[in-house]
Amino acid sequence: MLRNKKIQLFILLIILLNIGIYFTALSTETADRVFAECARNSGRTAAAINLFLLFFIGHFGLKTIYSDHNKLKLFKLFITLFAINHLIHFFFVFQNFKWHQMDLNVYNHLHGFVTFISLLTLPMVVNRFKRLSRLLHLYLVIYFFNVTFFIGISFYARFKPGIDEAYLHRTGILLMIAALFYVVFRVIVDIIMERENGSE
Repeated sequence: MLRNKKIQLFILLIILLNIGIYFTALSTETADRVFAECARNSGRTAAAINLFLLFFIGHFGLKTIYSDHNKLKLFKLFITLFAINHLIHFFFVFQNFKWHQMDLNVYNHLHGFVTFISLLTLPMVVNRFKRLSRLLHLYLVIYFFNVTFFIGISFYARFKPGIDEAYLHRTGILLMIAALFYVVFRVIVDIIMERENGSE
């Protein structure tokens, strides 16, 4: 069982990881590249957490997760870690834009802004609603598809044929697509089982 001290430890670890990312970039990159490298690696961390959540949902299904106290606590933990990591990621992105004197406004990055707000509020949503209603179930599925799509776009932007083949990012995209299919499969199975149980 995940106790409060363990949860606090995981949160501390994600913060320390990002501090490590910063100091690694500081020692290996030129001044103008530090925050860009930080944003890239904190983004990869976010992608890894999201991928875990997708396979977690695909394996157990949201209904099973919400009916099991330990699974639900783990689910909430990783959603919280994702949000905390993204706050730090945004800080790195903001500093990179500021360093290069680029404009970071909501109008030009509306999808990113909406996604960012949704992932920050999701920990509050899953802690507020203890029961998995159909509306919450639908919201969670849409949320994960949107976040994964956004991460996938960011990964694909790294691919520059003949210049940077970005094999790691392309592999990540394939893994995310596979994970999304796994989630869809689990949703369909859950719907079928619900209908079968309802007809008995």
